[in-house]
Amino acid sequence: MTSTGALRNMANMANPWFRIFPPEEIAEDPEFIGESGVKNMPDRGAPAIAYFMLMFTTNLMKKIVLETNRYARSFIKTNMQRINRCRHSRVHQWIKTGPLTINEFKGFLAAIYNMGLNKRPTLQCYWKKGKQEYKWFRKMFPRNRFQLILKFLHVVDNRKVSGRNDPTYDPSAKFKPILDSLNMRSKYLYTPERNLSIDESLVGTRARSVMTQYIPSKSHKFGIKLWMLVESISGYLIHSTVYRGRRFDPVPDGELQSSMVVKSLLNVSGLFDKGYHVFCDSFFSSLSLASELLLNRTFMTGTLRSNRPMPQRIKTQNYVRMNMYL
Repeated sequence: MTSTGALRNMANMANPWFRIFPPEEIAEDPEFIGESGVKNMPDRGAPAIAYFMLMFTTNLMKKIVLETNRYARSFIKTNMQRINRCRHSRVHQWIKTGPLTINEFKGFLAAIYNMGLNKRPTLQCYWKKGKQEYKWFRKMFPRNRFQLILKFLHVVDNRKVSGRNDPTYDPSAKFKPILDSLNMRSKYLYTPERNLSIDESLVGTRARSVMTQYIPSKSHKFGIKLWMLVESISGYLIHSTVYRGRRFDPVPDGELQSSMVVKSLLNVSGLFDKGYHVFCDSFFSSLSLASELLLNRTFMTGTLRSNRPMPQRIKTQNYVRMNMYL
């Protein structure tokens, strides 16, 4: 027969961890009032390109085409004498062919995405002839035309961008319209489920910019850092903001940068007072932030760093592992 002590030991072996204090009372969460799900979608059976155009809209394409042609005209006007002296300059082909069109820009985007799927050592390799040639690129447009579009590609009017020494200078101004458009469309097309996640992401680049960050824990290490609010279950990006550095994104006195980021992302996304639940790591978690979110009917779960303020009961809480042997 098996003794009572042996049975108790077997039960402890199955679950050797237990709290040494009684569990805390769990307050009931308010009802989640967010109407999650997709919205403003194309009709059923729409082609795949219709879903691509949901995010990369025609209006955004028109703006890029407009600013690219504007910059091309400005460049040619400023450098006309030098261009005329160099008869082999590719810019002569731009003048002869004419400005960029919407359809041509769509082909340019198709080429960019194709290059991501079919990686070659250099840009010129996509137009090379031979055993491993890729005829699709040559059928789309000449290599020189592609390089000219890449050369003149612009999203904003340079005349409206402040100089580096101007107090209103914004290092993200050259690409901000694209990020703003994607953020707006993300919220227009989908309302997230209750559980959210906030973290940082690094877009790899070694460009010489005041925004370039070095994060050794990331795979790219050097890049532009983005603060991102996503839906936990799917990873759907709800809103992202670029970190421009301490000079351009200062932290107010008495506030943590991490807390400011969390509150800003939730506020700009319109997710306060709806019962959402945010998950984040120790960089963002703090007792003061959790209290502020709770006042806005928003919950937070995350790991907590030992050097941040916390109740003494939590700081001294211990778990005892009992090693039982039969």
